[in-house]
Amino acid sequence: MDRLLGYAGAVNAANLPGRRVAMSPGVIAEFLAATALFRACERSVIDRVAPHLLAVEVPAGTAVVRAGSPDAEIGVLYAGRVLIRQVNAATGQAQVLDELRVGDSFGEVGATLQLAQPHEVWADETSTVLVVGKDVVGQLITKVPGFAHAVARKLATKIVQLQVSQMRAPAAAAAAAAPAPTAPAAPAADVMRFVRTAAFPCDDKTLSLVPGRLITQHRVLPLETRGRVVTVGMVDPFNVAAIAELRRVITSADVQVVAIAADDWSEAVLRFKIDPTARGPTRAAESIPPESIQYDITDSERDVSKAPVIGDEVVTLASRIIAAGIERGASDIHIEAEASAMRVRFRVAGNLVDWDQFVAASYAKGLVARFKILAGLDITERRLPQDGRIGLRAARRDVDLRVSTLPASRGEKLVLRVLEAASMMRPLDAILLEPRLLAALRAAINRPYGAVVVAGPTGSGKSSTLYAALNERRRTRPDTNVVMVEDPVEYRLQGATQVQVNASVDLTYPRVLRAFLRQDPDVIMVGEIRDRDTSMMALEAAMTGHLLFSSIHANDALGVLHRFENLGCHRSLVAQSLSMVLVQRLARRVCPRCVTNEVPPPVLLDSLAARGLVERGAAVALPRGAGCAECQQTGYQGRVAVLECLELLDPVRDVIMAGANTPEIEQVAVEVGAYTPFRTYASYLMSRNLLSPAEALVTVA
Repeated sequence: MDRLLGYAGAVNAANLPGRRVAMSPGVIAEFLAATALFRACERSVIDRVAPHLLAVEVPAGTAVVRAGSPDAEIGVLYAGRVLIRQVNAATGQAQVLDELRVGDSFGEVGATLQLAQPHEVWADETSTVLVVGKDVVGQLITKVPGFAHAVARKLATKIVQLQVSQMRAPAAAAAAAAPAPTAPAAPAADVMRFVRTAAFPCDDKTLSLVPGRLITQHRVLPLETRGRVVTVGMVDPFNVAAIAELRRVITSADVQVVAIAADDWSEAVLRFKIDPTARGPTRAAESIPPESIQYDITDSERDVSKAPVIGDEVVTLASRIIAAGIERGASDIHIEAEASAMRVRFRVAGNLVDWDQFVAASYAKGLVARFKILAGLDITERRLPQDGRIGLRAARRDVDLRVSTLPASRGEKLVLRVLEAASMMRPLDAILLEPRLLAALRAAINRPYGAVVVAGPTGSGKSSTLYAALNERRRTRPDTNVVMVEDPVEYRLQGATQVQVNASVDLTYPRVLRAFLRQDPDVIMVGEIRDRDTSMMALEAAMTGHLLFSSIHANDALGVLHRFENLGCHRSLVAQSLSMVLVQRLARRVCPRCVTNEVPPPVLLDSLAARGLVERGAAVALPRGAGCAECQQTGYQGRVAVLECLELLDPVRDVIMAGANTPEIEQVAVEVGAYTPFRTYASYLMSRNLLSPAEALVTVA
């Protein structure tokens, strides 16, 4: 079936309450391509379907479709939160059967069987629904196998869920008739929903509802708070004792249980720094006492024969600065001397924020000396830059600080880069959000050979992406021999051999790589490719049966190819060795608590259209953070990676080896679907309410 014929015009959504929302067909097509209903459809089919879909915004507290109404249309949730409810006609009470999230669909029963809607579809918050009309559904089912299979899978899933609920009904009735009234029953919902923890915000307030002891003992995780309902993920969602204890702890809200995978739970405990000994908040350190910081033994045994006498005030001040940076989630701590005082700033979510504590200028020399001693630097050398490392443990959190000193006019400036293993061990699907791109990267990292190169500016999260990819490879292939060379080692990774470059003893990247090849490696990770010898040896290793992960400095994916050429690598070596090139930039993420959709001003729309982020002339509703207490009224919370990807498929390799110029390579890559530019990925993030138009312009420019 090559194409669809003769759609019957616009959708009639008269049965849906709310107002129609103007939305570009291109934005709708990008969104549909990632949904379960259309994922298996060809992109040409999706492009033809998109103009015939109607976007309707339904207010919160409104029935999208009432039970018993004739419903021959399929709805796809574009934004918001929708519940599937069963309403008792006698009492009027509603029982939630399922919760739909963005990308989920409803109405397949009525559209395929021409029956009345069996349950009520309820907008729990203001939601946008894409309506697929009856005529469109009929043609898709009869002419597009991918769509028909998706609908069939959805209907089959409903049948299985119904059977499971019927099997559980007698057990629930028996439990209700049991003489022990204090024993809680299993979760009340007929369908146990399986979720990924990465799909939930998991803020500090929600995590603090359950003590760390219960989280580790019963393998549970509080995921989200909405009104008086707390969603809790459980590895064993039918553990009656665990649910009873959760309800005794969470007395101010109702507990809604969902199922999560054991591996997902383990990664979340590490990522959110869960402290099993905490009685209150589950975070390892909501507030870190400076006196609790313990420095590595190697750091505390530095040679202090030449050190000046440092008072207790300076020692305490240094620990206070470190504790304040860790508490705020800072990636860097800046300490610099000024005329009247010392200035301390923290880089949080990409922005430099001043510390609200006053530090007198008289502390300057002592504070610099204290950090130099801890980092093993020469405290008598004030004319040249120096680099070092401080290892410490703060409230059960292992942290590495990379220390850099710089001589300045008013004294030395210090920058401490904060590196924490738990914050870097993020799952891969929490970084790459676009499904097709995520699948392509997973295919690349599970090959036995080839190079996966991540590029981008300093501080763009290249190391986090590399470690996430490496960790996924180790999880899928635990028998892998991993060797890593970095300058310096970002953090200690269990199960991998890590080597730190040391130029003072001629332990360089090329020398370590030569040794690696004699160590029978499966996976080689090179922290950064920066010279000819390193690039040549790394690419040759990727071509001769090893999987290589590395980073390089370049502004775009095609620029990575030129960068390798500038380092002296022949085009044929580059084309045959590389599997995938990722380039990433960080942008501020729209706060999920206060996100709204509205049509930007015409000037902003013109700028977006000029950069290919929206279609010219289309009045598209785009996300904006209104500001709330969770984001300190900024409208942003955290950061999200905006990516550009180039897959080295065979047609792309051929044109590279043939000596084609950059436009020709890009044209071939686009034709074969191997190139995803920044603007395409940014448009996808805007369609998911993750990226604001202003941040998209700054990132793509």
